[in-house]
Amino acid sequence: MEIITSRSNPKVQFATSLKDKKTRKETGLFYFEGKKLFAEAVKKEVPLHSVFCTEENLSLCETSLVDSDCALYLVNDSVYAKLTEEKAPEGIFCLAKAIDKYHNFGTIYIPEKIEGDIFPSRMLLCSLRDPGNLGTVIRSAAAFGCDELILTGDCADIYNAKTVRASMGMLFDRHITVVEDPIAAIKALRAAGQRVLATALHHDSVSLFDVESVSRVCFVIGNEGHGLSEEVIDACDGSVIIPMMEGTESLNASIAASVLLYEQYRNKR
Repeated sequence: MEIITSRSNPKVQFATSLKDKKTRKETGLFYFEGKKLFAEAVKKEVPLHSVFCTEENLSLCETSLVDSDCALYLVNDSVYAKLTEEKAPEGIFCLAKAIDKYHNFGTIYIPEKIEGDIFPSRMLLCSLRDPGNLGTVIRSAAAFGCDELILTGDCADIYNAKTVRASMGMLFDRHITVVEDPIAAIKALRAAGQRVLATALHHDSVSLFDVESVSRVCFVIGNEGHGLSEEVIDACDGSVIIPMMEGTESLNASIAASVLLYEQYRNKR
């Protein structure tokens, strides 16, 4: 353990530099903070690079990292204030390595079958820009047993601190694939036999209530503001809407995704 008392310490400066997406990508590191996320990271064996903690959390961190090669730094309140972005910080700030075991970056995704003609449950997110929304979808995907999330490259960064926080640590062991071309990904899914449905109000949209074998469908969710492009919708097998009471506004993208994920989970059971 090393004690750090200066806000200008190079290790502190490096940690704060990870607030920039470009730096995260270049270094292969990301950060998160808080006791729950730290506990989840240790439990799920996230490759921790270093941990900065205040005096009150030192014992917890030392015990949790006893068999780890993660560097541990004890900092005072002034130094921690330099690190944190939280309004009510808990005194544990972690740097971790990108989770290559679960998070894949490719251009075309081809699904595998679990057994027979049964496909893993999947959802494709197109241009979901808000990190809080993305983190919420990741959390829902974990709660409702979604096997794979596929993201377009212009979605919010999965390693943004707000994404990690909103996921409540579920990011740490979710299978996530990032693709640059959503249409190519949709074509690959369909060619492999998986049904793909756009979530959009379209001329051929059907009610979610009328979708057969919903657990085998890969639903596609669009941008918070303008939804899905016509090109993406046309690439799918069809489109679906979530039935709602008349006179109500459309659902937030993360809520819509959660409803669909729950319906898949219910159908599986």
